[in-house]
Amino acid sequence: MALCLAVHSSKGGSGKTSISINLAAAYALEGKNVCLIDIDMRGPSLYTFFDAKPPLWINDFLSKKCGMMDIVEDVSSRFQTSGKFFVAYANPEIKEIRDFACQDRSWQSKALKTLISGKKELFANGIDVVIFDTSPGVEYESVNAVAASDMVLVTHNSTNVSLNAIEQLITGIYNPLSKKVALINNMCHGNIMNSIVEEEVFGIPILENISCMCDVAVKSNNQVLVISEPQHWFSRSIINIKDKLERFQ
Repeated sequence: MALCLAVHSSKGGSGKTSISINLAAAYALEGKNVCLIDIDMRGPSLYTFFDAKPPLWINDFLSKKCGMMDIVEDVSSRFQTSGKFFVAYANPEIKEIRDFACQDRSWQSKALKTLISGKKELFANGIDVVIFDTSPGVEYESVNAVAASDMVLVTHNSTNVSLNAIEQLITGIYNPLSKKVALINNMCHGNIMNSIVEEEVFGIPILENISCMCDVAVKSNNQVLVISEPQHWFSRSIINIKDKLERFQ
């Protein structure tokens, strides 16, 4: 069955993009056809990681200048995945970021319909899993990605600030949209890891607790760890998340 995930967070710096990249790769390694899409329109990053200079961006698709399949790049051969691994990028040019940020609510409402149609186009072209790497917080594009998804995967850490922000997202966005939601405690320090006993927060299940590993931040600049180091603790956590998501649906 086709699946669309929105990987979301309340604040930046939660490791959301690293988890999105590695989770997409884990599905592709398993033989699933995957499309990873950068919806972080105000802070694009996937283009940097994949060293991409595409002729068309997700911005062009949302502006109805092209189809969804026109903007995706096939990186399957580069990473030697069993399934197809596609990526779509957000435009990092400052003018494009400003133009997008200035769009009004009416335009964003149309963009939501366009995003949903793009998801359907991907599924119709044999994609099994679509992953939206969203912007943090409650910007229009984040809410649109959540609304267009089947399920939301939230990355956070177990600090009071993060927990308060997560509670607001649950009550203000996820519950009104009737979304399935799961949490990942990411970059947890040792003393926090030792004290974590909860299986859920605010009624939302915790799929995985990932400890803070300094080498992950460095290696994630140019490596997909589930591919380059499949036995790394971070890689094993990503595989656990993938397996738990399949049971959670």
